[in-house]
Amino acid sequence: MSIISNRQTTNETCLPALLWNQTSIDNRRPSLYVCIIAVLTHSIFWFQLVICPTVRQKSMQWLYAYLITDILLLIRFFVTFIVHTATYECIVNQTWSAFVCYTEAALDNYLNITEVYILLALNLCRYAQIVFNRNVYVANFKLIILAHLSIYLMPLISLIIQIYSGAAYVTKYPGESCDITYTNIYVKIFNVAFAFVLPILLNVGVIAASIRHIHLTSQLRQAQHHISAREKYHRSLVIQFFIFYTIWLLLWSPNVIVYQFTTGTSKITLIPALLNYIEIALDPLIIGALDVRFYQAWKHIWLEFRNRRLRRLQIEQRRIGPTTIETTMQLRRHK
Repeated sequence: MSIISNRQTTNETCLPALLWNQTSIDNRRPSLYVCIIAVLTHSIFWFQLVICPTVRQKSMQWLYAYLITDILLLIRFFVTFIVHTATYECIVNQTWSAFVCYTEAALDNYLNITEVYILLALNLCRYAQIVFNRNVYVANFKLIILAHLSIYLMPLISLIIQIYSGAAYVTKYPGESCDITYTNIYVKIFNVAFAFVLPILLNVGVIAASIRHIHLTSQLRQAQHHISAREKYHRSLVIQFFIFYTIWLLLWSPNVIVYQFTTGTSKITLIPALLNYIEIALDPLIIGALDVRFYQAWKHIWLEFRNRRLRRLQIEQRRIGPTTIETTMQLRRHK
């Protein structure tokens, strides 16, 4: 493990070890603007969760876990941006420098891997609901807890083993961010397989199995001239997840693949990172648009707001009405 400290000192200037150069700051400004927008979209989404109890359901726990990882990615970006642009000390504490570097380099990769497995768990639970008509969140509560723990711990354990075995190490590039460097191609292939190929293939397989089941069931019901509301709901679930997963995969996958085969100094990483933050900003909007439960919650909020406004107008009119009549009567008396 090694951290290459960036400390350039001359008679006139002193460049702090954690400070980005101006080029690095300018390159990350588009991501900064996208992340600010993402904060707004996520704030609106979580505001809805606070005031609408109808969307606080056990079956939506994977969606919320996924969106929490989005929030953690946003926090990581803002904290690292502040640290790298607001550090004025020439002598940086080595412990603090190491902590910032390891957190910055590892957290992005860890959270992105966690997200893909959270979506896999969501997909598997929906498959069980569609094929077996089983509420796994109640019937298999312990298994769900185990799945949560496995998803959060496995990427972390893998990363720790790679760093402490010497297969990967953290590097601080002068005027740039900290990054993880892998010592050989086999580690990179393993990471791509573990973080990308395996969960993507499993997700595609589960989606295909769900579509096949719905198609066969639909053909059987059509022959019987009957399609139940439950089957229509299951079909909508598969369509919603397919649309969301396609958009997510297009925006998320470039960052994960590029992360394994480039360094922090490469400008190639900027566009995939920006796409990743765009995906984070869009996540609440896509989930809210595709899931009818969120649409119904927003409809309820709008109706409640409109009804309160109408009640206020009616109260104001009642107050204005008697005052107007009294003023008119007083004017007639004076005449």
